Amino acid sequence: MEPKIRFSVIFLLFACMLLASSGAFAEVYRWVDENGEVHYSETLPPDFEDKGHDILNERGIVLDEDKLLTPPPPPEQPKEEVTTELPRDTSGLPRPKPLYSDMELQNRMDNFLMLRYESEQEITDAMNVEIKQLDYDRRLLKTTRLSMQESYRGQVKAAAHKQRSGQQIDPAVASRIGSLQTQLVDNDRALDALQLREDSIRQEFGEQLDRYRYLIELWAEEAEEG
Repeated sequence: MEPKIRFSVIFLLFACMLLASSGAFAEVYRWVDENGEVHYSETLPPDFEDKGHDILNERGIVLDEDKLLTPPPPPEQPKEEVTTELPRDTSGLPRPKPLYSDMELQNRMDNFLMLRYESEQEITDAMNVEIKQLDYDRRLLKTTRLSMQESYRGQVKAAAHKQRSGQQIDPAVASRIGSLQTQLVDNDRALDALQLREDSIRQEFGEQLDRYRYLIELWAEEAEEG
């Protein structure tokens, strides 16, 4: 075969291959599913043959403009209903509506305060009773602390004496020393908690005393006006 003829045959075969590959690449479909997601595939799903779709060429240009597909708009989110429901508690259940208004609740607390105490001295006496109970607990803690401190010093002194004489400290002794240190720290925390409790009691009864005095004066003025 002559060179020119051979070159022509090769060129025709190459051209046919380009046309075949170009035609195959043109069969690219772009379609949108029911969720609004765009897909590209060489074939359409069976249930999308009669629905809108695009046919793209190798450069991504739409070949069939009559079937240009616009993705459907995203579904509308349901609007939140505005309710007057009270915030829910940790269990997830709605909080019950308050039985009384703030004013009604304050009136009930005032009535209870006036029924409970007949004088300012009774309020002071009730406060002192609770503080005396705290003082009793405080004395017990301080007594225990003195005993633990004495034992702690004795254990530390004995351990230091053994170290100076070149003897090893018994692990049980070291353990007791550590345990006493922990107990002393806990004792200090308990004493601090008692002090905080006493401060809270004094503040609570102080507020009750101030409210009692205010109500006495208010009711006295109302009685004079009546």
